[in-house]
Amino acid sequence: MLYVTVLLLSQQFEAAIEFLSRIEHFQSHAVHFAIGLQELGLLRLTESPRSRLLVRDSGGVHRLNYARLVISYTRRFSQTDPREALQYFFLLKGMEGRDGHDVFSLCVAELVMESREFALILGRLLPDGSRRPGAVDKFLRDTSELTAFVAAQAEAQGLYEDAVRLYDLCKDHEKVLTLLNQLLSSVASSPPSPQSQRDRLQQLAVALADRYKGCGHSAPHSLAHIFFVLLDIMTFFDHYHHKREDQALEVIQQLKLLPLVAGETVEQKVALFRTMEDEVRRCLPDLLLASMSLLYSQYCGTNAPSSRPGQQDGGQEAVRRKLRRQARTLITFAGMVPYQLPGDTNARLVQLEALMTS
Repeated sequence: MLYVTVLLLSQQFEAAIEFLSRIEHFQSHAVHFAIGLQELGLLRLTESPRSRLLVRDSGGVHRLNYARLVISYTRRFSQTDPREALQYFFLLKGMEGRDGHDVFSLCVAELVMESREFALILGRLLPDGSRRPGAVDKFLRDTSELTAFVAAQAEAQGLYEDAVRLYDLCKDHEKVLTLLNQLLSSVASSPPSPQSQRDRLQQLAVALADRYKGCGHSAPHSLAHIFFVLLDIMTFFDHYHHKREDQALEVIQQLKLLPLVAGETVEQKVALFRTMEDEVRRCLPDLLLASMSLLYSQYCGTNAPSSRPGQQDGGQEAVRRKLRRQARTLITFAGMVPYQLPGDTNARLVQLEALMTS
């Protein structure tokens, strides 16, 4: 410790702190000593938080990377005690870090992503739309800008589910639905499975839909419309995969995306499809296949004498004619719609329709 004493007496505080930080037993002392000196304005700091811990400038003066020292120290407890880590990170507010961003904001974003303590750190929204404060509220009067920054960081890292929740927390509903619509579109037709991505997204989407209906939202009407259409598409596939044929057919007819209801022409549905966003368009191949499969299953059911109690053969034949007509209409629609269907989709549609006319 004699060396440290000499450095301190000669006011080489930066070198003394750097030396102490090398010794595990004295790391805590080094950090808190640095905090005290920085509060008094007695430390000479590096210009960049990416520099080494101790650097010598062109004038031969030692400079300390204060941000690196503090961040390195918090790594030992940030995952187990994020509240305590925030206390230290706030000391770095106002310092410029990567890409010109505030070091405090960068540290909070990393802490949230690594600890997964979203509600604890940033707060959370309640079903009535009010916000329960998080640990950052102790340091900031308005946390929305920080939350939006963390959301943008999550989105940039491809953590889209996290980004949706964070954008919702700072009430950027347009970003919420933009991202969520893309996510829902990619999983809508998948079979429902507990703990799957589809299950997580559906639960999140239903919760948001309930809150947005009750409390309102600021997203454009077009985004909200697509959002609710995608939710209905997921409901359709829930029924379809669980073999609830009547409910599935009822939902797909209510969606009015396909020409399945009497009085609706193929041309009308093609014109409607042209106005749809890509998130809905991407669901078309699976919607067509599932709908045709349902029609075929219903058609096969009419051939079983007990499938329609109380119906005479004439009534069943009328049902079969209706189902064949709907199947033929779907084939026509698939050929006219301005969307390139996969080759195997077209082949399967034609095969199922042919089985109903043979």
